[in-house]
Amino acid sequence: MFVKSLLRAQLLPSLCSQTAQLNSCPSTRSVHSLPASFTRKNQWNRAVSEAEKLVGYPTSLVSVRALMDDDFANIAVHMRKLIGSDHPVLHTVKRLVYQGKNKMQVRGLIMLLLSRAAGPNGSKDFDKSTGVLEKQRKLAEIVEMINTAQAIHQSVVNLPVNIASEQDEELRSILSQLEYGNKISILGGDYLLANACTGLAALRITKIVEIISIAIAEFTQSEFIGQQDPQGRVVPTEDQLTLDSWLTRGKLSVGSLLGAGCEGTMLAAGHGEDMQKAARQLGLHLALAIRAHDEKMMFTQEGGMGSGAPFNLASAPVMFHLQEDKELLEYIQGFSQDLSMMNYRRVFDKVADNKGVEATATLCEEHVDKSLEILANFGENDATAALRKIAISMT
Repeated sequence: MFVKSLLRAQLLPSLCSQTAQLNSCPSTRSVHSLPASFTRKNQWNRAVSEAEKLVGYPTSLVSVRALMDDDFANIAVHMRKLIGSDHPVLHTVKRLVYQGKNKMQVRGLIMLLLSRAAGPNGSKDFDKSTGVLEKQRKLAEIVEMINTAQAIHQSVVNLPVNIASEQDEELRSILSQLEYGNKISILGGDYLLANACTGLAALRITKIVEIISIAIAEFTQSEFIGQQDPQGRVVPTEDQLTLDSWLTRGKLSVGSLLGAGCEGTMLAAGHGEDMQKAARQLGLHLALAIRAHDEKMMFTQEGGMGSGAPFNLASAPVMFHLQEDKELLEYIQGFSQDLSMMNYRRVFDKVADNKGVEATATLCEEHVDKSLEILANFGENDATAALRKIAISMT
């Protein structure tokens, strides 16, 4: 914690002095003071924007470029037919395209920054303006593509097998449209995964193919952890309300892919095992920090869940709260056959007003601290400084 506080002081000295000047004038303070949430979000956006300049282009556009491919454009034409159906894939694509700087698509950026920080290791096949090897850049694009494919695949909705036999014509029409959306989700996700696999093979580094393949398998494994309702939504149970359970789910679903990607960038440049292990651990802890931060922000005003919209009941704030609130746990389990019938607003209000959010913030800080410790292995340069800013902006 001391190290992180010291780093924050070094990174934001001008901000501190400006704040002091504002506080010295009561009238100015009342006019210019901003919500803390706005300041934190602005720090994240600024840190990401500055980092993108170092590596040449915004990696958040990687998946967009994939979406603009001719073959995928044909899928997009069919996707237009889903407008009005409220199929989850529409929300996923919107989030991918319009929220480029969100943490969902920062994996490639982290990998490229780490590549620049470690250096080309004597290789001549690198961009002198960014310090990144061509293979490292391609790997970053591949990891972004895999992440996008996984997000699209998660949009698939479980539907009855015999939709045509449904007696209610209106319901049959709705189910048919959702079924069409499922086909688009599966086809789109498979197309991106196929492109990613082709790109991996083109790298001609067997070890990278192996670790990325394992990461894809572990993500799939994470989708089947714990009790679930018929739609695949996690139903909290007593044995899953532990930090170990959260860490296991997080490592498999998000940590494995970013960790493998960071390790792969070191492999591509021919760095030794120590650098590879350090890179993997850095990617893992940054992924867990990002996950904890996102789950914490979900229970704030800007999270947008206060209206009663469904949210992930396996998130850290819910887990920490349910450890103490057995009554709410029983209430949730009462809807284990269909969580959509549950009053999410009731759960949100109880979790948001308790210590679960604070515990999640502490969890996020712990992984940020571990990330900063590992980052020290990559020396002091502009890339490590950019990674440090991104990590600290989550606290």
